Amino acid sequence: MDLAIDGGQTGLRLALASGGRIREVHDRPGLSYAEGSPVEAVLSRIGDGWGELDTVCLGLTTILDDPEGLATRLLRTARRVLVTTDVVTSHAGAFSGGPGVVLAAGTGAIALGVSAGSGSRPVAVRQVDGWGFLYGDAGGGYWIGRRGLEAAARGFDGRAADGPLTRRAHDVFGDLSELPARLYLAPDGVAQVARFALHVLEVARGDPTGDDTARAIVAEAARELAATVAAAARALPGDTEVPVAWTGRLLRDPTLRATFEAELVRLVPRARPRPPDGDSLAGAARLAAAAEPGPYEAMIRTVRR
Repeated sequence: MDLAIDGGQTGLRLALASGGRIREVHDRPGLSYAEGSPVEAVLSRIGDGWGELDTVCLGLTTILDDPEGLATRLLRTARRVLVTTDVVTSHAGAFSGGPGVVLAAGTGAIALGVSAGSGSRPVAVRQVDGWGFLYGDAGGGYWIGRRGLEAAARGFDGRAADGPLTRRAHDVFGDLSELPARLYLAPDGVAQVARFALHVLEVARGDPTGDDTARAIVAEAARELAATVAAAARALPGDTEVPVAWTGRLLRDPTLRATFEAELVRLVPRARPRPPDGDSLAGAARLAAAAEPGPYEAMIRTVRR
């Protein structure tokens, strides 16, 4: 039996899997940059009681302070440990190991393009963005939520009209004069801001046409996400179609998705959007079952007992 892990800032999922097929799923709280040691945070969420495992595959958004230490601890119950990022597990899940570009758009935003390789042409891999909430993840959940809260604060201050985003922020967070203490001191502040993105999306598509400020934020996010995918698509030869899939709940929003797809086709006419075969957790299970990491070898840390 294998243990597949999809670890994000909003939530962490674990699955017992066999032969690449998920048997049961467990949900845990997300990983926070402000929590202390990321390795200890991961281990606390995994817990004990899984029995003897063949492979543990972790696809994480969090930067680890001691990846070798994490692998060593997990080797107490597993024969092999694979440590990688969630965009690798997302790609493996979306394309079952085949070529294409996957966009992982949740709290953050990151894309990975992988070519098929043929004859004298080696497999090409290109990762774009995923720089984190401080200076990257353009168009992701935190990016949208932060801009929504900035607009809400402007309305609260009187620097702009008191609009729907100000009222929605008050509904969600309460007294906005107390919001800095709530967010800046919270270990899950990034996740809280990212969750506000869902409210920005909802306000943008409100009856009948939505709020102009919220719609502008969503449109800009769509353009940023499309630009990220377009950059990752350079991994694929210019004479081939580019399969594009995405994971994460952000692009479930119809307005964001429609604007994203239109901008993507404009930037990459050979792009062919398609549903993913599976999500990041399915990709982790698939990689755990594989004897070799395939095109992801340079992006996976493998440790064996």
